[in-house]
Parts: sequence; structure tokens; C-alpha cells
Amino acid sequence: MANPFETTERIMQTFRMPRDLVSFLKNEATREGRDLTPYVVRLLEGIRSWFGLPFAATTLLEADRKIMKLEHYEYLLHVLFLRSLELREKGPGFDAPRAEKTKGSGR
Repeated sequence: MANPFETTERIMQTFRMPRDLVSFLKNEATREGRDLTPYVVRLLEGIRSWFGLPFAATTLLEADRKIMKLEHYEYLLHVLFLRSLELREKGPGFDAPRAEKTKGSGR
């Protein structure tokens, strides 16, 4: 059943931001084949909704964030930093899906 308090209504909101940030956002949106507004909404909604992760994962992440007393932004920085430590140890792409597995490659 749909949430009766949820709406598809859109409002116009204006933000002032540095020109280089706007250029970055426009370039990223174009690279992904999106218009700027849907691209920015997707980013912001991702932060709000834990990027569409399953409920079990978001519940754990949210509990961890609260225990650590971090805001969303700071918690995302923390998670990215932990990933960078793992990459330093194991190398970039260590968990990337492999296009094909070579027999006897030991991987």
C-alpha cells in the first residue's frame, strides 16, 4: 500500500554554489546521459535512502552511524576511508567481477 504522506509533488529550489561544482555536476550528468536535475536528485536521494541498499544493510549502517555519533556525510567519509585502507592492502579492483576466469591462473 502506498504511503499516504508520500507525494510526487516537485518544488523549485535554488542553491548558490561555486561555478566549478556546477561544471563538475553538469559534466558527470552528461557523461551518464542524464539531465542535470535528475542527476542531482539521484545523488541526494541516494544519500537520504542509503543508495537503495536492502533494508537489512541500511538498518545496520544506520545503527553503526548513530553509535559512532556521525552525521550522514561524515559516516560516508568514514566508510570510504575504510575502503581505501582495504584497497591499499589488496590493490584496486581486488573484488571486481572478472570477465572470464582463466583455468589454472590461481585466482
